[in-house]
Amino acid sequence: MALFKTSILDSGRVHPKTKPISKRTTVLSLLDATVTDFAKTSATWLFECPEQAGQFNLPDHLRQSLQITLNAYPQWCGQLKSINSLSHSSVPERSYLPPHARRFGRVYVTYGSREDPGVEFIIGNSTATIEDLIPLSRTKDKPIWDRHEAPIDEFSPLTSLVNPLKDNPEDEYTLPAIAIQATTLACGGYVLSVKAAHAIADAHSLIYFVKHWAAISRSILRNLPLPSPTPIFNPEMLDSLAAGDISSDAADQTIIQQTNRLPFHRYDWWIPSPSMPSWGTSKPDVFAEEEVVPAGNAIPWCEFDMEAPISHYVVHLTKEQIEFLWREANKGSSERENKERITRHDAILAHIWSCINRARQMDQDDGPVHADLSYGLRPVLNLGEDFMGSPIVILNIEMRASELTSTTATDRSKQAINIQPIAQHIRKTINQANDPSLLAAHLHNVAFEKTPQRIWQAFLGRRHILVTTWARAGLYEVDFGFGGESKVRYAWGIVPDMDGIVLIKEAGALDRGMSWTERGVDVSIRLRREDMERLLRDPLLLPDI
Repeated sequence: MALFKTSILDSGRVHPKTKPISKRTTVLSLLDATVTDFAKTSATWLFECPEQAGQFNLPDHLRQSLQITLNAYPQWCGQLKSINSLSHSSVPERSYLPPHARRFGRVYVTYGSREDPGVEFIIGNSTATIEDLIPLSRTKDKPIWDRHEAPIDEFSPLTSLVNPLKDNPEDEYTLPAIAIQATTLACGGYVLSVKAAHAIADAHSLIYFVKHWAAISRSILRNLPLPSPTPIFNPEMLDSLAAGDISSDAADQTIIQQTNRLPFHRYDWWIPSPSMPSWGTSKPDVFAEEEVVPAGNAIPWCEFDMEAPISHYVVHLTKEQIEFLWREANKGSSERENKERITRHDAILAHIWSCINRARQMDQDDGPVHADLSYGLRPVLNLGEDFMGSPIVILNIEMRASELTSTTATDRSKQAINIQPIAQHIRKTINQANDPSLLAAHLHNVAFEKTPQRIWQAFLGRRHILVTTWARAGLYEVDFGFGGESKVRYAWGIVPDMDGIVLIKEAGALDRGMSWTERGVDVSIRLRREDMERLLRDPLLLPDI
């Protein structure tokens, strides 16, 4: 393991360069509210040494360009709050919100005043070099990479972010919703890490913001006019797509029934269980006198060993391996079946899911297993690429465990995963969710939950994987304009160390027009240690082509 020391040199809050004219209160969307208790959205970029390193102060330049960038994101500097009472008088801002947004558990942001907490900006340095962290030959020499060899997640800011469901919003030391850390390395390179409260930014929003920040930086360094991207912060635009009247006194049961056709879990946090962990969510005190009427299924805590040690590896699949998997998944498909045509992402997920279930020794198990896939709704709801927030749901891709572990002979008489039926089911499930009318019904349903956070669309443990995909999100399209070879060597997402969490992304920077798999794909996998040991011994994990 590489040993190095990272030190914090300075920290402080950054606010927009242009002061807002007046204080504003904006309710976040129904879907934003559902992810308020999720892990923070967090990404880190590792940059080569700037060509102009001696010509300017890197931390000062980043702070200055950040301040200008925040002009377009004033809400990210504000106070994130929630409706935490059933009493209308106890939440002063309630009167500024539409009727449907005054219900318990809805989340809103106030910004444009002196009380805005701003964005936490941290400056650090490290004795590590880029080669210590990410060797250039990594994908060739270590296609299966133990991430514990270099604890690069430690470059993420340690600053606590606001959780409006738990923090006191009136505290004079209000926590920020965004924290950023810039760390210079011993070789002259630097690491930039950004984390955000999930309610205000999913991965797409966070990466959009960093690309915007980088564009501002380039313009300053080149003495060019500043670009003016226009991120859309309009949560009501999403809520307006809900079916029916979400401000009425009661839900429309006809609309609610339509949601049964969506491939979603409905795990109810409020159903008590003796095996629920301390971080589990029980019924809020304001409903203490009410009987718990199940709104979904009990969470199967017994399937989740939270004491088991976790291993974390990154599996690199080359372009050629991905093409092989994709061809296997599409064997016999015709152009007439284009709607159901399996994508490369479908094939990658099918392959990894199968390997994980084999490592979990599910070969003879006919019970259900689940790939819980985080799925962005910007395209299907026509929200646009510049729509800010967390317009996501989690799909339940469900099969019998034994269906996932079978193998078949390839054209070259070698054994391979029988990937086609798995990938076909993945594509069928995704297409099932791509129905705007059903999603409109889902928004109606969320609007009338006792609280938007009550229902969990995912779980972990031996029968689940929770998949986040950052494919095509532009993770490597970040250029701060420092010239020469000052480019992103590696970028990664930071997610919790928990059994069954999978993250799929590009393995490296791409030239314009390239397929997202051109440089290969990195799949970050966290599993129980004993399962991971079996996964690493699986001869089918890296397709032999």
